[in-house]
Amino acid sequence: MRHSVRVFVMAFGLCLMGAQDTAEGVVAVERVVAAVQCHYDGVKTLRARFKQSSFVASIGKRDLSEGSVIVERPGRMRWEYDKPDARIILLDKGAIRMYVPEDKQLQIASTDAGGISPTALAFLLGDRKLRETFAATRVHQEGTEEIGLKLVPRQDEGFEFLELWVDPKSHQVRRSIVVDLFSNRTELVLEQVQENAGVVEADFSIKVPEDTDVIDLR
Repeated sequence: MRHSVRVFVMAFGLCLMGAQDTAEGVVAVERVVAAVQCHYDGVKTLRARFKQSSFVASIGKRDLSEGSVIVERPGRMRWEYDKPDARIILLDKGAIRMYVPEDKQLQIASTDAGGISPTALAFLLGDRKLRETFAATRVHQEGTEEIGLKLVPRQDEGFEFLELWVDPKSHQVRRSIVVDLFSNRTELVLEQVQENAGVVEADFSIKVPEDTDVIDLR
């Protein structure tokens, strides 16, 4: 609590108001954004299974993959994809590492490098605030109880928009959709989510065989 008990009470009140309907029965966008932010401000670690669907617009190709994700906020994240698409992507200490066992190759790049935009992940990593980073509007999808937010970057970030679909009670993110500047679309569904269950240091390291080709682009 940086300022006072009063500030804490106001912030907690925003969390509680997040799920309340307006007189018209529509959840106010600002309240949803505040509630989602409030939820994740209290999350230090996260573990989950994920299912990912990627659509490449130029060739009309869709790829499906799944795996596990581990997050330690702020700033550390590990994606591990299951076979046959086996690979590990690790974000930690200003660098992104991608290891592909089949290729026997480990690539390392700076997250500040051109062409790597972590903004779509920055909220989950705890680096940025939703209200400051995005302009938000509500989106709706028939047949789901999840609350949808369409988030358009306030500055040029290399993608068109991000959608977050959240649980209406907990405001935990269930799905995300990223559409880039070329209309490519990546949808991610999170399952078996465990929050604040802790991590170990080994979660954020990659052990590779001695014959692995290491390409350091930093």
